[in-house]
Amino acid sequence: MKSGLAVKVLFVEDSEEDVELAVRALKHDGIEPAPRRVQCEEAMREALGSLTPDAILSDFSMPGFDGLSALRLARELKPEVPFIFLSGTIGEERAIEAIRLGATDYVLKNNMRRLGTAVKRALVEAADRARIRRAEEERARLVEILDATSDYVGVFESSGKQIYLNSAGRRMLGYGDADILVKPIQDIFPSWARDLWEAEGRKVAAKHGLWQGETAIVNHEGKEIPVSQVVIAHRTPDGSGVRFFSTVARDITERKAHEARLKYLANYDDLSGLPNRALLGDRTSQAIAHARRTGRSCGLISANVDRFKLLNDSLGHGAGDALVKLVGERLSQAVREGDTTARLGADDFAVLATDLARPEDVGNVARKMRESMASPFSVMGRELHVTLSVGASTYPRDGEEFDLLLRNAHAAVHRVKAEGGNAFQFYAEKMTREAVDRLELEHALRTAASQKQLEMHYQAQVEMASGRVVGMEALMRWKHPERGFVSPALFIPIAEESDLIQHLGIWALMEASKMLASWHAAGHAVRVAVNVSARQFRSEGFVDAVARAIRVNAINPAYLELELTESALIEDREKALATLEALKRLGVQIAVDDFGTGYSSLSYLSGLPVDCLKIDRAFVTKLGQAGRDAAIAQAIISLGHVLGLRVLAEGVETEEEARFLRKHECDEGQGYLFAKPCPAATAMGLLATGILAASS
Repeated sequence: MKSGLAVKVLFVEDSEEDVELAVRALKHDGIEPAPRRVQCEEAMREALGSLTPDAILSDFSMPGFDGLSALRLARELKPEVPFIFLSGTIGEERAIEAIRLGATDYVLKNNMRRLGTAVKRALVEAADRARIRRAEEERARLVEILDATSDYVGVFESSGKQIYLNSAGRRMLGYGDADILVKPIQDIFPSWARDLWEAEGRKVAAKHGLWQGETAIVNHEGKEIPVSQVVIAHRTPDGSGVRFFSTVARDITERKAHEARLKYLANYDDLSGLPNRALLGDRTSQAIAHARRTGRSCGLISANVDRFKLLNDSLGHGAGDALVKLVGERLSQAVREGDTTARLGADDFAVLATDLARPEDVGNVARKMRESMASPFSVMGRELHVTLSVGASTYPRDGEEFDLLLRNAHAAVHRVKAEGGNAFQFYAEKMTREAVDRLELEHALRTAASQKQLEMHYQAQVEMASGRVVGMEALMRWKHPERGFVSPALFIPIAEESDLIQHLGIWALMEASKMLASWHAAGHAVRVAVNVSARQFRSEGFVDAVARAIRVNAINPAYLELELTESALIEDREKALATLEALKRLGVQIAVDDFGTGYSSLSYLSGLPVDCLKIDRAFVTKLGQAGRDAAIAQAIISLGHVLGLRVLAEGVETEEEARFLRKHECDEGQGYLFAKPCPAATAMGLLATGILAASS
């Protein structure tokens, strides 16, 4: 306390002289008292009602009013004011009792030198208590305010230990005080938000004093609650470190739901739940970019419900809306996984067909869309038959951006409508003709085997060193009753894209095995190679089909060779290896066809139980030119021999190519130089000849 500071002192004393002595003692110690004396309860009550003294100095024994009564009255009316007994009669036991009842100190009148020190100490302690009391009151008000807010408010140490959480925070998390405060702050976050907090929130707040962002907290049920969060770092007085952190988090579940709804409405049709034009446009742009990178194609298909206006007008808009939803559901189920079905208008739908091998393949998607309308729709107790007018445009032929492709697909639909509806057309008429032709071929191919239109031709495989015929490759041919021989390059892709390839593959396997048995019976011990598609190879019953062909035709399996492309062997290595091992247990030979055009590695190939590598004709046709292809062919021959495999070059057409292959010790060759594919009877004649040099 500073010297000369005025202090209001209430004396409870019956002796004016003792008051004077006390005042002088206080002044001697640098205190300037402003005294007021009372000597009875009524006067003391009146004095404390009109002023708040800085200290009360009371005698212990007075006529009609004792010091303990004064102490009790002071504690009732002014509990914060220091109360010091100043008496000449108080004993030690009475002094202890007085201190227990709330007295601050006691000073004997015969030791006034101690009075100033006692008062100063009492005033300092009172000031400290007042400061603490104000801080507690302030904290209580703050806690009351924080508990009244609807936001999560928490305080935690630098270690993450939580030291305070308001009522809203406890309600949000669903924990009691004891439960939540034992959890470190990190445990209230889901993993992604915890990573954000550790990597960014804590560090930024510690460095800059504040961090804010969107995170989430997890309640006691495990539900993730999105929040907008602010974290504040509270520093030590010298600013060298962080004492603790406080955080305020606001539940933004409703805002997020609203944003999600707005985003949904921006990208989806509210009635059907299908993507709208905006989302279709975005996905089309992505599909075009992918097609541009991969050299493939994509297409937009526009579909319009025939006679929809009539249905809507006659049955009402409610029925029309119900029908739109049902049509959208069927279209979504009909298209391929990865394609996008969108609703653009009242009865206007569109489908984005992605990752097409050829532009005309979009016709297959369009066909399935139209077929999905075959069964009637049940709408409000009525059965409605629906047909579609469908048009398609393809990238890059009909446009290289969304608006143009969609406009051209709509143009194709309008052309279909003009011709009566319930049909499909490409934007380019030529593609429409090609698609129709393709569909007709697929339909005819389904009955080709039963109608005896398929036959097997055989191409000789010769030993390069001697010219001896050592094998025959079985090649399927289709003799259409009207078109004549249809090119395998045309009908094999159609079969592979449908479910026909497995049926045709089994037929070819049985026919080739039958011919192998016939040739062996005639004394010609040659191999017969049969091509196997990737789809057939991956089918569940393929190994059983091979075993059945061997058993039914009673052939030596060592003379049956199955030709597989690299792509069939690369996809799902474990399953491919299991199938190959099962085939090898049957005793058949395995050849890798078109080797060098795929992506298999040496280490991959060395782990497969194969017997022969066939060099693709793309490399063979350029053997006469010293360059990359000749080097690749030479490397394949060397690779095959290192692995203990036969190497066969296909597509050998010139003597120059044959010389190159013989020079580099290629084991076998196949091509027009030796023999063209021919019917079985002609192939028997080649076997009878035995040696083939060069064919004319």
